[in-house]
Amino acid sequence: MSRRSLPWSLLKATLDSTADGILVVDLHRRIVLLNRQFVDMFRIPDDILAARDDRRAVNFALDQIRDPEGFRRTIDGIYEHPDASSFQVIELKDGRVIECYSLPQYMAGAVVGRVWSHRDVTARVRAEEQRDRLLRDERKARAEAEEAVRLRDEFVAIASHELRTPLTSLQLTMQGLERRLAPGMDLERARSALARCARQIGRLTALIDQLLDVSRIQAGRLELQLSEVDLCAVVRDAAAQLADQLALAGVELVVRAEAPVVGRWDGDRLEQVVTNLLTNAVKFGGGKPIEVAIASDGRVARLSVTDRGIGIARETQSQLFERFSRGVSARNYGGLGIGLYLARTFVVAHGGRLYVESKPGEGATFTVELPLPHASPPPP
Repeated sequence: MSRRSLPWSLLKATLDSTADGILVVDLHRRIVLLNRQFVDMFRIPDDILAARDDRRAVNFALDQIRDPEGFRRTIDGIYEHPDASSFQVIELKDGRVIECYSLPQYMAGAVVGRVWSHRDVTARVRAEEQRDRLLRDERKARAEAEEAVRLRDEFVAIASHELRTPLTSLQLTMQGLERRLAPGMDLERARSALARCARQIGRLTALIDQLLDVSRIQAGRLELQLSEVDLCAVVRDAAAQLADQLALAGVELVVRAEAPVVGRWDGDRLEQVVTNLLTNAVKFGGGKPIEVAIASDGRVARLSVTDRGIGIARETQSQLFERFSRGVSARNYGGLGIGLYLARTFVVAHGGRLYVESKPGEGATFTVELPLPHASPPPP
């Protein structure tokens, strides 16, 4: 470049007035021209500027670049092809983002050097990232809202069905009882009908109680009534309450407990836990025996409910304990989708945990672990 082709001061003033950092080098990588923006952008010291050596300038800039080796390889590759053009994005360690354009410089049809143009696009990139984050958040919020609506609609449909079933049975039983009420009616048949009514009323009460429990949990009003409770007695009471359901499903229940396991717990809540686990095992156990095991190691009480039914896929297991979630289609199996959610919530409220181990086709084991009061410290 000839300084006679344009007054040097005018050319320098023109370059300094641009927003981009400009660097011009010859074929030997000597710095021919640069502007103040380039110097400020990479904070090039005066001694390196005085040397007019592009290699020294690159080596100095490497300490500021997130990927110095990649940057060096790109620069060396460009200089190996004098007539090549290039574009790259440089990320600096201080968070700035620089777009770098490189073009060969021609004179009389021959390549005599290279012009580098650097543009600070940090503000634009950050704005784009913010826009993308907002879009992702919006999509996520919309997807969550749509999923919430879907779950609500599905829950309403299932709850209506679950509540209508015992109501229908209760209504039919009452109508039949009314028709049979006459002098000489069989007392045992009347008692049987009344017992069926009581069971359906109990079922309705349980469903409503579960819905109320969900509301209490969401409102942060779940309270425990603690007293000395024998876990074995809790299991016996829950099994007695489900005797008709077990008999109707033809399911054998085997309880294994070597000795009483006593802790300071809420007996009613633990009975709900056991009832929900047993009901779940009956529903998915395929009519095969269900085994309940109760044990203690002095520090933790453990209760496990094992069925030999359809099992649960690993990718589904993490969702089982979520509110209104289920591991299978609601069309094939009833239920509100809150039994396991309530069970885990009650167990966690006691400072314990509830987890499942299962494989498809091999049944499932749900295990409750509850801390025991005044437990001895674990062995060293």
